[in-house]
Amino acid sequence: MTTTDSRGRSEARRHRQGYAVLDVETTGLDPYRDRVIQVAIRQIAADGTAESEWETLVNPGAGVDPGPVEVHGLTSADLAGAPAFRDVAATIAQRLAGRVFVAHNAPFDWTFVAVESDRAGVRLEVLEWLCTMRFAKALALEVPDKSLATIAAYYAVEQLKAHDAGDDTRVAAEILLRELADADRAGLALPLVECNTSRQRLKRTLRRWFSRFRQPYR
Repeated sequence: MTTTDSRGRSEARRHRQGYAVLDVETTGLDPYRDRVIQVAIRQIAADGTAESEWETLVNPGAGVDPGPVEVHGLTSADLAGAPAFRDVAATIAQRLAGRVFVAHNAPFDWTFVAVESDRAGVRLEVLEWLCTMRFAKALALEVPDKSLATIAAYYAVEQLKAHDAGDDTRVAAEILLRELADADRAGLALPLVECNTSRQRLKRTLRRWFSRFRQPYR
């Protein structure tokens, strides 16, 4: 009998570079005006096994409001001693390099990390992302919505601390393996999306430049 886990690993072998599952907490919703305050990454090998996990708080800068504390629970005091993004940008780039970028609502997390890395002058060697939310839609899961909590419940993955980058990344990684298993069973092509072409990098640069006219750079 083929288990869910072994099916997930079979599907993962199609991507020899493996996966980097990431989640961020931020000061707001606009990646060109708001900042990352927590980031977590889980590396999954090409055979579907867990390789490493890493996370850090990020200091968004002096005087920057941490945003919705009632959501992510992170105060200015919590972030005061954390490194700036530029100080961890190279580590983040190394952990993402050559892998499929994975997140729940990947466009959000990818854009925040990419824009922050652009600010830091660090290039991300990532070509494609895989969104576990869009993956759930492609699989036509019978759920009322595609939130992380709902998809986690569908796959019986326990959430321990919602809106914490470390725990959300753990949950997303578990969801990924189960979605890979379902896709393998259904013979479904993975919904991969190009995310870092030269044109996309130029677009980010221009949007970041124009955003300075809308609000003082932070």
